[in-house]
Amino acid sequence: MSSQAAQQFLLLAKSVRGSAAVDLVTRVLEHPDIFGFDEFLRLEPLVKCLKQDHLQLLSTLELFAYGTLSDYESERTRFISLSPLARRKLQLLTLASLAVHARILPYTLLLKQLQVETVRELEDLIIDGIYAQVIRGKLDQLNNRLNVEYAIARDVNSVAFNRMEDVLDKWCKNCSALLNVLKYEAMKANEQKKKALDEQDKYDKEMLSMVKIIDLQGHNTGRRENNENNNNLSTLQSLSNMLTGNSDSKQGGTKKSARQTTKRIFRP
Repeated sequence: MSSQAAQQFLLLAKSVRGSAAVDLVTRVLEHPDIFGFDEFLRLEPLVKCLKQDHLQLLSTLELFAYGTLSDYESERTRFISLSPLARRKLQLLTLASLAVHARILPYTLLLKQLQVETVRELEDLIIDGIYAQVIRGKLDQLNNRLNVEYAIARDVNSVAFNRMEDVLDKWCKNCSALLNVLKYEAMKANEQKKKALDEQDKYDKEMLSMVKIIDLQGHNTGRRENNENNNNLSTLQSLSNMLTGNSDSKQGGTKKSARQTTKRIFRP
């Protein structure tokens, strides 16, 4: 859409009345560079003028803003008769609507929706749409389809806007519900993590306590063994002194005493 062309008509539309308003809207519908019409429908003086005396023309303007060729053919009595230029424009707008919703458009679908008879006519129409920058894509003549790369956005009417609002509202509610689920799962995961850390800490403390007990028991056992060894060494030293330090007259009694002492030391 040429914003310059649209702006010129918008300036004129603010002040025209009667037959001048009809002529202006008709020219807008046929203009090769104007593909957006919502701004004209928001001009209250123009809409009021058309509602009073030219309701069919107002419906046709709304058709070009939001509708398709199928809408026109199904309710022709609601609209004015289209000139060849206006009908061609509506075909291009219909093509844009189809291209917005699908990236691959079979020729069979396009032939029906655009109401053309031959593939040659269809491809000429598509090429016109590409030159008018309504769409951008490539003709796949081998597979009889149009591969869409880009399409202009059509105007959005109040019904479609409300539908879009409902869809977005449902999407927001779904996102909120999903967020609550994720928060709950995160809370459970954190609780399980804390529980695992507490159990690990308890296990580590118990293991450390056991190590200390074992170490203390080993230390006490070593002390008792050292004391017993020292006592045995002392006794053996005394025994040695007894064996070597007595006279011959007491030799027999001393040996007997030494044997008794030795038995006492090594008795299990």
